[in-house]
Amino acid sequence: MNTDTLSFPKIEIDQIVSSSNLGGSQFINYMISHISNLIFVADRNNRLVYVNDAVIKKYQYTKEELLNMSISDIDIHFDISALDDAYWQEFAHKKVVQIHSIHRAKDWSLYPVLINSHYLEYEGHAYNFGIVEDQSYIQQLINTQEDFVVLTDGTKLVMANSKMLNFFGYKDFITFISEHKCICEFFLEEDGYIHNEPTWVAQVASSRHANAKVKIQNPRTNEEHVFLVRASAFENYRFVVTFTDITYEEKYKTTLEHLAITDAMTQLFNRGYFNKIMPREINRAKRNKSQIAFIMLDVDFFKLYNDTYGHQNGDEVLVSVASTIQKYFNRASDFCFRLGGEEFGIICAVDSIDDVYQQTEELRIAIEDLHIEHEQNSASNYVTVSIGISICGGLGSLETLYSETDAELYRAKGSGRNTVSMALKVV
Repeated sequence: MNTDTLSFPKIEIDQIVSSSNLGGSQFINYMISHISNLIFVADRNNRLVYVNDAVIKKYQYTKEELLNMSISDIDIHFDISALDDAYWQEFAHKKVVQIHSIHRAKDWSLYPVLINSHYLEYEGHAYNFGIVEDQSYIQQLINTQEDFVVLTDGTKLVMANSKMLNFFGYKDFITFISEHKCICEFFLEEDGYIHNEPTWVAQVASSRHANAKVKIQNPRTNEEHVFLVRASAFENYRFVVTFTDITYEEKYKTTLEHLAITDAMTQLFNRGYFNKIMPREINRAKRNKSQIAFIMLDVDFFKLYNDTYGHQNGDEVLVSVASTIQKYFNRASDFCFRLGGEEFGIICAVDSIDDVYQQTEELRIAIEDLHIEHEQNSASNYVTVSIGISICGGLGSLETLYSETDAELYRAKGSGRNTVSMALKVV
């Protein structure tokens, strides 16, 4: 049969029903209930061979123009490469396939659509009998939302509201999806945030990700934004995903968290955070069968310094000492604390015990080399520190490690101050 001359309007409906392997009365009832919908028929080469008047009116093409077009000319998501023999065999088995896509009219107007594709056989040839529901009303609904709202299957966008398009600097949806299949392409890969991966929508929708967040960089301003993300299933294989910009709230939360764990004067971690981090690092050493060092520093004769130079100058000494500590212990695995008064603490991973001692000795020298005058210091003409070190091999407890280090600190003070004392044994 020459499909170029096929005229489906001349085919009696009972002929279509009898050759379709669909329940006759069910199919007729379905057709009657959707009589006002858009109807098209395409052959195995995806060429349109029949369209009803609703399609002609909606898409503003003439009937002759449409019958010289393929589905891909109006369906912007249509993937002709996927419709091979295997697809048609599966289509013949399923009989009906639901497809969510976007159709484009002659004036480039876009219409989100739901397509119920029925497999039909007529005179030995297979056809795709499509009944199309215009879902533009959903687009209108999501455009009224203040947040970003998209409709997606997780790999491609079916709809997106104007607020999302404006954020990325696009005037229309067609331009966006011609360059990007999915908003997930903009997700920044950071711990604690949803990443761009095939399961991202399912992750967001699952209960264990009730507080799912993504970080997205605005391509126009290069500013990073944090979004709270919610996803709900919408019909089959689609999700409505809402992105609420919580950048300001996250910055405020981060500021509060920073204030809660930071010493206001020195900007080192505070004693409360030390009490939280030290057990965690000891447990990590146990799991990894590694070692950590705990270092305690005490500014020598600090009370005498305050009595001689005043508390304001004393505060400046603490800030200078803290800044120097951070310069020498600045790896991601290093934690520097103000434990109270003029006492400081450091937790660091141990690659070599000798290296830890050498690094600490360099810190001691660097503090004296600040040349902050301290005439009441019997160990030097300048501000100095005494330092104690102990090493934890994963067997010790917080109390044991702290007491061992404290003992080494007092040993350093007892030996004349401005010195480093390290425990010989690993706890």
